[in-house]
Amino acid sequence: MDEENTENAENTENTPNSSNRIRLVLFCIALILVGISALILYLLFRPSKPYFSVASVWVYALTNNVSSSQSSNLLCTSMQFNFVLNNPNDRVGIFYDRLSVSVYYHNEPIAPPVALPSIFQKPSETGALSQALGAPIVPVSEDAVTQLTLDQANGVVGLKVVVLGQVKYKSTLYKTGWSMLYVTCDLVVGLKKGGTSTTVPLLSNPECLVET
Repeated sequence: MDEENTENAENTENTPNSSNRIRLVLFCIALILVGISALILYLLFRPSKPYFSVASVWVYALTNNVSSSQSSNLLCTSMQFNFVLNNPNDRVGIFYDRLSVSVYYHNEPIAPPVALPSIFQKPSETGALSQALGAPIVPVSEDAVTQLTLDQANGVVGLKVVVLGQVKYKSTLYKTGWSMLYVTCDLVVGLKKGGTSTTVPLLSNPECLVET
């Protein structure tokens, strides 16, 4: 009789421990399921940065402003750049704001920055953006003027286009804060002296480097 009572007492003591173990196992399973669901949602809605490329370049003027009496190290510039913007996200839209574009030759600005309009791109949307830049008088170094003369004699000119701004992403589940956008397009165009008012051939990869 005493042995039976002892066994019943041990079973009674083990019952709470078994219940706790079951609760712990169920909690771990639920935690794993929540983690897997969160990972799937993250992979589905994780935003990818946009794609920028240059579709075409028009050069109306890129010459030494010899008519100016101030200095021989002056350029007259007038260009137009046509961009293609692609949102690669299937479920996330992209807002662009405070955009500006500028152009450089041998790391020297050859046109003042120009503001661009704010843009919203729907998921998987591709759009076009065109902007003219230039100025009748742009001061540059003597080396830049000399190098431009040589490049145009060879019919090959390197330009860098820079787009600055900020972006944020929006989906059905969330909206991010603003982050900086920095786009650089290193271009090589076919251009001889006097070859203006026309689309110049792109001799390099038109895709741009995008950092956010």
